[in-house]
Amino acid sequence: MPTRLPSSDAPSEDESPALMGEGSQTESVLPPLSEEDESSLEKLVDAAFPPFPEGEDSPREVSPKEIEVEAGFKSPPEIAYQLPGLDDRERSLPIRQGDLTRLLLAEPDLSDLERQQLAAFGAILGASFHSEFYDKLQMLKERYAPLDPDSEYANLKEHSIEADPHSDETFLRALEDALTRANYSSLDLELIEEAITAPNEMGLTYIPDFSLFEHVKVWVRGYTRISRDARSSRTRFRKRTVHLDAYQRMVIALKFKPGLKLGPHVRSEVLYLRMFKDVPHVDMEMHLPEQGTKVRMRLIDKAQIASPLVMGIPTLVIKLFGAIGLVTGVASILTWGVLGILVAPISAGVNSFFGFHRAKAKHLSAMINKLYYLTLANNASVLTRMVDSAEDEEYKEAMLAYFFLWRSGKNSMPMTEVELDERIEAYLAKKTGVGINFEVKDSLDKLFRLGLATRDPSGELRAVPIDQALIALDRQWDQTFRYS
Repeated sequence: MPTRLPSSDAPSEDESPALMGEGSQTESVLPPLSEEDESSLEKLVDAAFPPFPEGEDSPREVSPKEIEVEAGFKSPPEIAYQLPGLDDRERSLPIRQGDLTRLLLAEPDLSDLERQQLAAFGAILGASFHSEFYDKLQMLKERYAPLDPDSEYANLKEHSIEADPHSDETFLRALEDALTRANYSSLDLELIEEAITAPNEMGLTYIPDFSLFEHVKVWVRGYTRISRDARSSRTRFRKRTVHLDAYQRMVIALKFKPGLKLGPHVRSEVLYLRMFKDVPHVDMEMHLPEQGTKVRMRLIDKAQIASPLVMGIPTLVIKLFGAIGLVTGVASILTWGVLGILVAPISAGVNSFFGFHRAKAKHLSAMINKLYYLTLANNASVLTRMVDSAEDEEYKEAMLAYFFLWRSGKNSMPMTEVELDERIEAYLAKKTGVGINFEVKDSLDKLFRLGLATRDPSGELRAVPIDQALIALDRQWDQTFRYS
């Protein structure tokens, strides 16, 4: 099963810096809230961030040892981080939005009032990002409408958006921006070709043909490792488990060139979108249309087919002439023997040929079975899932940055950008066991834009006090619609 790898740099409980630094001091705790106030606080948090339903596993702190036992391997984490196209550490935050809020609310140095304020801050911050990304989703849907192969709506002529020569580029630019905000990275065509041409576990080699495409773009996010059963001649065809480094998420956008004969269900005037999960780098050909990849017969496959024929002909000639020399005039007696000698090499060659095609068919069957369970979304539904992911990442980055600046400010310990980055990354590594490359600059840009933080000339960062931050967010929310 897919398993997220722990960071080798994750500090232990003893080595991790305190949340607010060694010199942090806790404010005097206010008198405890009444039962009615506590109930109101719980309802506010649960309404904004509903917990996992019963029966589902909520993310928890998992030790590297548990991960190794579950995955059945013991390998250094850096192996997984050799995936082409990705940084050496995660950029996406492996925590649900609601779980992160509950995690921060559980910090022991918070007073009851501060927990109440932080819960309200998270609720209105999440609502602000949701409103912003709702507009982005509608914009993407509008631009994708004339390119959607699954559109079921009536064309209202002058009232419907029509495709123009620039529709593809306009939509793809907007899509790229949204994917970047969701912490996806783009793969170059060279990396895609390298992955396709690498032999797969069945020994088949594919060659790409990108000349058929008007556009072909691939974005990936996250690391994981998957386990598979495999057989090979080196293990005497005994079943063994192999572990493959894989991308947690992959999004593909492609459009065929016009005028091509592509089959009854393929159209060249539309743009196809696909989202997959747990994609090994060496399985790239499985996630592209069959028109863009072809199986190449390896030299050893050709030799297996040709060698019985080549070696069989001299043998046939020698035995034939020997038989004629020994039994002159009785050629009719040799007819069946000659036919047997002739058929044997041909049969071996044909068997090798069909063996190659059986491997190809088996690979195709495996591809269909895997994609049935690993496909997350198609076409317009990709936009909804991707924008939801981008909204989630934006919230978590802003919430973490504000929380750490706010707490450091309460203790009169302002931080620089580098200090903030290091503090958050250490905290996430401690809580999740995953090495995170936190997007500190991006998170600060969000806080500055929302008026929730400031930077002085010396580079020190300060969060706006939380009571003022609530007022600022409430005022911005009121400006969303102004009809009174």
